[in-house]
Amino acid sequence: MKKPSFIPSWTSPKGSRRACLCWDAETYSRDCCDGSLKAQGIGNIIGNETETPYQGYEIQGCNDSHTHHVHYHGTLIVGSVYFITLQNGHTGCHTILRESGSEGIHINSAVLYNDCDACNSAN
Repeated sequence: MKKPSFIPSWTSPKGSRRACLCWDAETYSRDCCDGSLKAQGIGNIIGNETETPYQGYEIQGCNDSHTHHVHYHGTLIVGSVYFITLQNGHTGCHTILRESGSEGIHINSAVLYNDCDACNSAN
């Protein structure tokens, strides 16, 4: 894409960690920070983790009676069975026993199944 007139700007970043609006006016990238007025900075693209809401649950393994306190950034259905991948690397089929106020181990992913047998067969 041919660049329109280059208008320099003292406030547009150049060679920084911030991203800028590219000349196509649809994307942002560090590579587009050329010091022009068009290449306005948008701030930090590395990302700062912000606190997002979560729901705490107590879960029980389908293959044993072991329970865990966990949290999920989303909603799970109490009484349902999920194949769960926990942040600590453990995976397995679990029943959601109840909601809880405890944060517990973070759930990375949860896939819904009809019951423990279906979950265990698939995994």
